[in-house]
Amino acid sequence: MTDAAPLQDIARGSLDLVVAALHRESRNVLSLTLRAADGGPLPAFRAGQHLPLWLGLPGRNIATYTLSSANHDLGHYRISVKLEQDGQGGSRHLHQLAVGAVLKASAPRGTFVLQDAPNPVLLLTGGIGITPALSMLQTLAREGQREVFFLHACNDAEEHSFAAEVEGLAKGNPLIRVFHAYANGTEADLQAGRCHHLGLIDRETLRRLLPLDDYHVYLCGPPGFMAAQTAALRSLGVAQEHIRTEVFSPPRPATPAAVATAPVAADGPVVSFARSGKTAVWTAATPSLLDFAEAQGLTPEFSCRAGVCGTCACRIVSGEVAYDTDPLEPPPPGEILLCCARPQGQLTLDL
Repeated sequence: MTDAAPLQDIARGSLDLVVAALHRESRNVLSLTLRAADGGPLPAFRAGQHLPLWLGLPGRNIATYTLSSANHDLGHYRISVKLEQDGQGGSRHLHQLAVGAVLKASAPRGTFVLQDAPNPVLLLTGGIGITPALSMLQTLAREGQREVFFLHACNDAEEHSFAAEVEGLAKGNPLIRVFHAYANGTEADLQAGRCHHLGLIDRETLRRLLPLDDYHVYLCGPPGFMAAQTAALRSLGVAQEHIRTEVFSPPRPATPAAVATAPVAADGPVVSFARSGKTAVWTAATPSLLDFAEAQGLTPEFSCRAGVCGTCACRIVSGEVAYDTDPLEPPPPGEILLCCARPQGQLTLDL
């Protein structure tokens, strides 16, 4: 990641946003309502996308926060930030802002978005992973056409964000069903209706709640939560291609079986990884060089998977790449961002 750039040097097309309101959602989550400094409408976004912010902090130039607001009202954005005690300072900085503070941002981006399809939708979230699902739920409630199952897991009532907002969206709407689980809740929580289940959401919980159907699943939360839910959903017959996930931390290393069964196309360019000594043939269906490296058992660092944060920057030994999504900030000369790049012919990377 590059050092923080002066605000006046940030590329054209950036947004000046003013903090218009602050709202405490739970013990550790704060929502910031942001409006354009010039009072005009904000760029459109799709439910599930995130907002890149230039924080100007040492070692923390850009951070991304999912938009938790409805995408039909472009008079404001809302981001909802969990205070991370062990983070790099971005969440602490935002939690200390006051109304009237100005933030520099770029237009929303990201591919974890609600798809236009008639299938019933399962929004399955853990902790702060609720934020993209909340924007999706608002869109689905407004459309009123698809059956929606909104399942959310958190620690307890003090960490349960957006409870009243979700219940308000579901009230009187027979297409929306809501289920909350507290890992460390109490019988009093059940009796008061604050949650519907004590403990984790597991396979049996999903089997009991979900009728057999061809769901489109949007899954977001901590890595362990997502791994467990993906395994449970697959065991219940949900197709892998219908499970979309939002990932913001390093994945588990690929298993030998996963590497061995990766698709191979004989006519693709050869990609070599110099430090690990691995070589493989690129397949056109692979989303990015980051996905390709993971399929070979490598574990490069990443964070956003959207060309925003710069964490996946990698030195290029030889060859050229093309970007499906232009990086928000170009990497240093001689480096590429793995998460949004594809090889243009033979390629060797310093991995």
